[in-house]
Amino acid sequence: MRFSTSYPGSSNGAGVLRVEHLTGPVHGPVIHDVSVAVPSGATHLVMGPIHAGKSMLLRHVVGLEQPLSGRIYLEGARIDDAIDSETQLRRLRARLGVVFEGSALISRISAVENVELPLLEHSDSSPAEARDAARELLAEVGMPDAGDVSADDLPRSGRRRVAIARALALRPAVLLLDEPTQGLDAHSAHEIDDLLSEMQQRYGFGILIFSHEVRHAFGMASEIYVMADGVIIASGRRDELEASDNEVVRQLLHRRGGTT
Repeated sequence: MRFSTSYPGSSNGAGVLRVEHLTGPVHGPVIHDVSVAVPSGATHLVMGPIHAGKSMLLRHVVGLEQPLSGRIYLEGARIDDAIDSETQLRRLRARLGVVFEGSALISRISAVENVELPLLEHSDSSPAEARDAARELLAEVGMPDAGDVSADDLPRSGRRRVAIARALALRPAVLLLDEPTQGLDAHSAHEIDDLLSEMQQRYGFGILIFSHEVRHAFGMASEIYVMADGVIIASGRRDELEASDNEVVRQLLHRRGGTT
């Protein structure tokens, strides 16, 4: 599947990633009529309590679940049917960078081996080129000396940085992050926020964060989608949501710095 720059009925500025009226998964819907969009270079947040449907939405976007209805577009091309083709699914994963909850590094190999994996699987890089690129990425995320360290031996914040480097290895159009700062102390969490902002400014990718941590709503997110019981119950800028009459929205946002 070739990724184009536009698709019928939408402008190029409508979002490098668009989810339109998504209901799924096909074997038993958990999310219903969900629509979100992420412009290139912007940071958006899907926020809500645990079991709101955030992780299921992420699984649909990365092709791990097949929707019952609705559409997903990446860089103008429809991708919600990519799960039917291994070739399409590989192409999709090459354009989406994903940091799963807990980092999801392969524990038995080193940091640099984790980062070079996408390059070896989805690019024409030679082993030497992939290794050099991986070491450069580790330096960019503040882990220049961690290359030969086993993933298991890294601190939690270090594993998160390595996971970000791995997700950015193929210069994706969009970076998806599932609970990116959960379990980190406040200082480490703010460092991860700063790192993401710096890398986004450098490379221009869009960011979509999935989290129940309210602190993200008071950070770099320019658009917030509030999700509960599998549906988007409100969306907008933080100041717009703070004026909402919806009790769930108000409770979430008024717990600044906490988690639901």
